[in-house]
Amino acid sequence: MVDVSKGEHALSVEAFRSFKGDVENLLEPLSCELSFDRDVPEYFHSGRSARVSMNGAVVAQFGQIHPAVAAARKLRQDVFIAEFDLELLYKIGLRRVKYTPLGRYPAVERDFSFVFADGVTFEQMGRAASALGLTTLRELQPAEIFRGGSIPSGKYSVLLRVRFQSNERTLREDEVAEWSGKIVEALTQLGGVQRA
Repeated sequence: MVDVSKGEHALSVEAFRSFKGDVENLLEPLSCELSFDRDVPEYFHSGRSARVSMNGAVVAQFGQIHPAVAAARKLRQDVFIAEFDLELLYKIGLRRVKYTPLGRYPAVERDFSFVFADGVTFEQMGRAASALGLTTLRELQPAEIFRGGSIPSGKYSVLLRVRFQSNERTLREDEVAEWSGKIVEALTQLGGVQRA
């Protein structure tokens, strides 16, 4: 007998991540930075749902319908919904478009692999890096996220891609190494453990 429940769980988690990306894309043109938490109503699945805030105001909540609600409604497939506060989103308005010319000098990318507790969000990582005040830090993005295998339960591995670039000159390797060290230190203070 084959246990397919683990496979179904992985598919549901992946579907939630994809759905989260869709919600982020819908909200991206607005003029505020998004933050996420798990404080959602009981009709959502607790591990596959999130609430979205902008400047402290809740603008959306989304995720998979709780299995008990789905069973009561005789739903045979996983159902995902998103709810948006359109009046509030209309008041926030769209972000002003800013033109930034392409850099004349090359960008330098570095990858960092960390293990974090499930409670540490990417938003916290971004804020920790931004707080360093590195004027050449252009981007910090998760390139890969991994759970399971050698990663303990309750933790996840994330590969972060960092891009540095100057508008005035080509960056030196010693500068990039120094800034990379500061980012590693800031992420370690969040409880991250750097992987080799």
